[in-house]
Order: sequence, then C-alpha cells, then structure tokens
Amino acid sequence: MQKLPVKFRVFQIISQYEDIANEELYKILKQEYPLDRHVTLHGIDNYLMSLKAVGLIRNSLTLLSDTGTMIQKYQLTENGVNKLKYI
Repeated sequence: MQKLPVKFRVFQIISQYEDIANEELYKILKQEYPLDRHVTLHGIDNYLMSLKAVGLIRNSLTLLSDTGTMIQKYQLTENGVNKLKYI
C-alpha cells in the first residue's frame, strides 16, 4: 500500500476529527511515518501553517497548557471540506 504525502495525510487526519491539536497530529503521524525526517512538531507546524494560509483549515481553539505552551486545535474550513474529495 502506498502512503499519502505527509501534508495530505495531515489534511486527511484533520478531516477525521472535529478538533485536533498539533501534538495529537504528531503522535498519529510519528506512528505512520516513523522514518520521515519532516515528522517533527516543527515540521507539522509548518504543514499546518501552509494549509491555513491557503484556506483549507482554520484554528478552532487556542489554549495555554499547564506548562505554558500554546495548544492550537484545527478543523477544516468549508473550502477544505470541498477539496477533501480530491485526496
């Protein structure tokens, strides 16, 4: 079975959850792509920023964790839902 490129898989995972945080995405992707160098928290944040920049996803919630790190949750936009059929 051939895997999707990581950016497309990020988009697909977001479509499967109502709200998903970048750290949750990281855990899922690290299991699916254990050898990919770009599957890091920083790399996933870059994928999320690019998907957000083109209007496919949006921030649904932003929180501050107990440790002081920012947690952002994402969901698809209406445009993202329409484009999902192409994956």
